[in-house]
This record gives sequence, structure tokens and C-alpha cells, in this order.
Amino acid sequence: MKPLNHIKINAKKRKFYSMFFLSSFFIFGCLYITLTTANKGVAELEQKNKYYNDIAVKQGEMNLLLNEILIEINDLRFKDRTLNERKNLQSLINEKRFTINNEIQKSKTDLTNSFSLYEEFLVELQKAQTKIDVLKEVETSYDINKIQLEKCIAKHDQENKKK
Repeated sequence: MKPLNHIKINAKKRKFYSMFFLSSFFIFGCLYITLTTANKGVAELEQKNKYYNDIAVKQGEMNLLLNEILIEINDLRFKDRTLNERKNLQSLINEKRFTINNEIQKSKTDLTNSFSLYEEFLVELQKAQTKIDVLKEVETSYDINKIQLEKCIAKHDQENKKK
């Protein structure tokens, strides 16, 4: 026994099922797109996190080396050292400078030159080293000239006393 509006009922059922499947497809499609986008976003965030962590680690290493360099430059400038000690200290400073410079050059391709400030600082360190050397040479030359002048004065005084 079928109801009189059997055709309308079947039409409404088909309409309901089609809307239900269409809505389900739409919801699952949106869910798929959301999850795919979220996975891409997570991958991008992990990549950027690694990138910035690499930069932070390299900057930390460079900061430690620069701190050591500054201490050594301070020692070079203000402590009396023999020529051999000065040369050894200068070579230690140069090695550390070259290490930092090599790290910067390696990082230029990987980390899009996040270390330009360090490059400028290395140039200034090199200038400071050169100026320290020049000042030390001038100071040594001054000391030698002063000693020779004092000897000449003493000799001149001795000759004047003889006369």
C-alpha cells in the first residue's frame, strides 16, 4: 500500500539526499583544503623557525668570537708586550676575524646576508688593528728617538763641560 503522495515523497527524498551529499562534499572539501593549507603553513613555519634559529646560533657564535677579539685588541693596545707576543696576538685576532668572515661568506647563500653588520664590524676591526700597529710603531720610533736624543744631549753636555 503506497501513499497517494508517493511521487512527492520520493522527489523530496531525492532533493534531501542530493542536498545532504552536496553539503557533505562541500564540508569535506573545505576540511581537506583547510588541512592541506595548515600542513603547508606548518611546514613553512618550521622552515622559518629553522632559518631564524640558524641565524641566532651563528650570531651567538660570532658574538663570542667578537668579544674575544675585542678583549685581545684591548690587551694588544694597553698591555706591554714583546714583539713576538704582539705578532702572536695579532695572528690570533686575524684567525678569529677570518673565521667570522668565512661564516659570513657561507651564510650569504643560505641565510640571505643577515650578517652585514658583522661584515662592517670586521672592516672596522681591521682598521683598528692597523691603527694599533701604526701607533705602536710610532711609539717605538718615538722611544728610540727620545733615547738617542737624550744620549746626544748627555754627550753634548759632557763636551761642554770639558771645554
